[in-house]
Amino acid sequence: MIELEVNHSPFHRLIGLELTRAADGEVEMRLPWRDDFRRQDGSDWYHGGIISALIDIAGDYAIASKLGRWVATIDLRVDYLRPAREGTLTALARAVKVGRTVGVADVELRDGQGAVVAIGRCAYSTTPA
Repeated sequence: MIELEVNHSPFHRLIGLELTRAADGEVEMRLPWRDDFRRQDGSDWYHGGIISALIDIAGDYAIASKLGRWVATIDLRVDYLRPAREGTLTALARAVKVGRTVGVADVELRDGQGAVVAIGRCAYSTTPA
């Protein structure tokens, strides 16, 4: 079994990712705002790459919480629904299907006011390495 924590990854530490809840197939993660996440200088919008990275990581953790091991991303789809503005983002991820070769997770990304700013569907290889 793995311990679900974010400090094992240099990238997770770099962006300040926080794991706030983990259950069987469901996780909640928070990403506090940093000026480095701006879409461009002077903007109060998150860069889309940060949003997609958060969705991918949260989906991975949802699948890993079911399998007890890390998985590799096969596919990632992100729908940006509205600008994610300055403030903490919260990712809510749920494992939809965990099969022998592929796992699928859905992720909802909310801003500090609780509005959904993006959603994602992620596919991961569940074949043991």
